[in-house]
Amino acid sequence: SFSCSGGRITGAISPYIGVAGLAGGGYLAYQGVIGNPIFYLVLLSGGYETFMRFYDPAQHIPPGYYNVTMTQRATMTVGYFGLIAALLVAMDVNKRYRKPPEVLMRERQQETTWDMR
Repeated sequence: SFSCSGGRITGAISPYIGVAGLAGGGYLAYQGVIGNPIFYLVLLSGGYETFMRFYDPAQHIPPGYYNVTMTQRATMTVGYFGLIAALLVAMDVNKRYRKPPEVLMRERQQETTWDMR
């Protein structure tokens, strides 16, 4: 089985990023920060991939699967962490501007109330 693109990229950067990701994800799960059950499936899948990367490397991936040049590795590193930074910024912007359903319903009701036709 092959990992998703993110798993392949992190494995090409360093196999230990998977361990750090599992630690971070495990911490978030333990603290109850993440309530989405899909997160737990992704965490389990990442745990399996990371385990297999260290304990069954010869059987798990084809030869040369993670062989990349230093330039490619640097480009992937910048792109991967740039994507993480962009997603964190987008989450912050969303958190600032999102409205609860009650406010949205009230605004919709006011729009129909003030219709001047």
